[in-house]
Amino acid sequence: MQMRMVRPTLPLLMVLAAMLTGCALITKAPPVANAGPDVTVRIGERVSHDGSGSVDLDGGKIVYYKWYVTVAPEGREDQVGQVLREGPDAATWTSDRPVGEEELGEWVIELWVTDDEGQSATDDMTLKVIR
Repeated sequence: MQMRMVRPTLPLLMVLAAMLTGCALITKAPPVANAGPDVTVRIGERVSHDGSGSVDLDGGKIVYYKWYVTVAPEGREDQVGQVLREGPDAATWTSDRPVGEEELGEWVIELWVTDDEGQSATDDMTLKVIR
């Protein structure tokens, strides 16, 4: 009787690794950020942001939200990087004041979420301010 060596395939190795580590490879999924739909507002209106659609796919929870500017209209580039709201309760919020003439144009606002395992994800939304 001859012995034949079987070379394991990558999927088989992944299954074995998951079994040996208590499925840690399968359950450590990063969260999914959802900054909500793009929004158009007129001068004088307040802006509402809704990241409540963000989820942690492995059953944990989102513990931190951070909203910040990644793109600003021409002449307002100094606003890039500005944090608008952050914290464990910042999933949904409305601007403190109505938007003004100086905010005319197209902005990109990014939502950064962190789950209870320290994993993060981002999503962005476009905010267009019109007259």
